[in-house]
Amino acid sequence: MRGDGRSHRRQFLVGLAATGSAALAGCSALSWIDDGGSSFTAADAADVLADGTEAPEIEWPAPVVPASDAIDDGLERVETLLADVPDPLEAETVPNGVVRQSIGERRDEARDRRDEAAAATGDDRYRALRTTREARDAARAATTTLDAIDAENEAIIADLREERTETRSSVRDRLESIAYRGDGAGDELLRAALFYARRESDLRRAADRLGRNRWEVDGDATVIDIGDGAGAVEFGTATRTVWEHLAERFDERTDESTDLTPVFEAALEASTERVESIIIPDRSDEDWLDGIVDGELDQHTEQVLWRTVDPVSSAGDGLNRAIEDGNTGIALYEAVRFEVLYRAFERMRGRIDGGTLATPESAAELRAERTAAIEAADAAASSVTEPSIGAYVLAETLRSLEWTDESVRRAADNDPEVGVSLFTEYGDYARIRAQLEALPNAVETFRERLRSA
Repeated sequence: MRGDGRSHRRQFLVGLAATGSAALAGCSALSWIDDGGSSFTAADAADVLADGTEAPEIEWPAPVVPASDAIDDGLERVETLLADVPDPLEAETVPNGVVRQSIGERRDEARDRRDEAAAATGDDRYRALRTTREARDAARAATTTLDAIDAENEAIIADLREERTETRSSVRDRLESIAYRGDGAGDELLRAALFYARRESDLRRAADRLGRNRWEVDGDATVIDIGDGAGAVEFGTATRTVWEHLAERFDERTDESTDLTPVFEAALEASTERVESIIIPDRSDEDWLDGIVDGELDQHTEQVLWRTVDPVSSAGDGLNRAIEDGNTGIALYEAVRFEVLYRAFERMRGRIDGGTLATPESAAELRAERTAAIEAADAAASSVTEPSIGAYVLAETLRSLEWTDESVRRAADNDPEVGVSLFTEYGDYARIRAQLEALPNAVETFRERLRSA
């Protein structure tokens, strides 16, 4: 099941088509055509993937499964929004080619996501229900852009700003009023932690999209801006509706509902102590490498090491920020990420000191690193099976592996003799391998914190 990563992957491909390169959060900063410092060619990139070995299927864990009629309601809303959007969209209807293209793309996106959600069965219905949010977003953007072409935009904007204020307020109310209850026994406790982490993450994302710094629809807005603003409002409304239903379903499946707040807070206290006990290198310090590794590093190896330690700082900061904001579920997620990422950093540092990780000189070295990452993925997938935050972090890491493979494939799409840079991809394979090797123990550490709380 690859649904949670699909929107990010689509954004990646769109950006790639426009620029020829892209930067992925937690993945690759792509620079395929060689700057003169690499001995690799596109043929070498093809050789990295030549054995055909595939990583495990990405399985996004489902903390709760919705009723089918909830998905049907979301799909019906998409159909209603798209009812007045013509296909094909002719120049006579929308003379401006840029606007016409925007409407068509958002209409098609809505249909794709609608079809994806409609086809889901079993546990995939959890992903499907959440996918209806993006479908509704795209459909609302398409129809509102079309409506704004010949309408009185002042009235549309005024109505939209009022709807945005109400929607953001209601979403934030839901986020701030979450009560952490559920079955506190065994795997059900892990499921509850995942449920609250995803619930808070979705609600916070929806509220942030409607915040003053991101939602700007005023008198200077184009019809496309107005459509996108309407889509963001629709996404917020859909997110609120989706999680109201999922919360009801979660309560229904919980046999013994208890207050989990003390358990979660005790686990977070231990996690915070762990973060505070560690000194994380700061690259703003010119001597940040002192005491971390022995000897001098070349620029590529230093960059790999920094790209390994920087997410550790991000997870630690995210943990503290979530606790300050009262987002306990998000804080639990960041606690698991921190354990995985810090252990991965320690592994990478050890490999550099031991001489088993350095700037690669052959495609065979990249292929070996990728193979080791896939072996680590197989082992991690077999040890983390229940719906949990650990399973979610595993899925995110496998998605990064998938993205890195896509980067190498695109490097291989050049003429065989063309020089390409694969240094970043090599570092990504090494980092992902370290994360996957560290993940089982990191997850077990977090489990023990919950169990002993």
